[in-house]
Amino acid sequence: MSVSRRASLVLKSAALWGSVATAVLCIALAALGFLVAGFFLWVAQHFGNAAAAVITGGVLFVIAGLTGFIGGMILRYIRRKQQPGPLDLGGSLGIAARLAGILIRRDPKKAIILSLIAGALTEYLTSERK
Repeated sequence: MSVSRRASLVLKSAALWGSVATAVLCIALAALGFLVAGFFLWVAQHFGNAAAAVITGGVLFVIAGLTGFIGGMILRYIRRKQQPGPLDLGGSLGIAARLAGILIRRDPKKAIILSLIAGALTEYLTSERK
């Protein structure tokens, strides 16, 4: 499979996943709105409108805090330095080799520029970030 065809398939897949995720998010937010409204109406029957508004606001505030805390924990976990797998490096090297071959065939003088870019990219990928 050629590089351009693979890139086209990846972009189409990303666009489809993005549209599905957007639709799911909209439906989930609508459902959440109905759940909040139902909770408010249920609490209003027992405590009155003013107390129901305070209780609903407090519950939503607690949910927002928990979401922020759990999201922060997940983001910290993701940010931990993970060792790249052998397949990641092999795929990157394969694409780089194909691009180098195409570039060298078209204009051999650009091979020097390509080697500088490859060296900088290698340094960036293998350096330890602080």
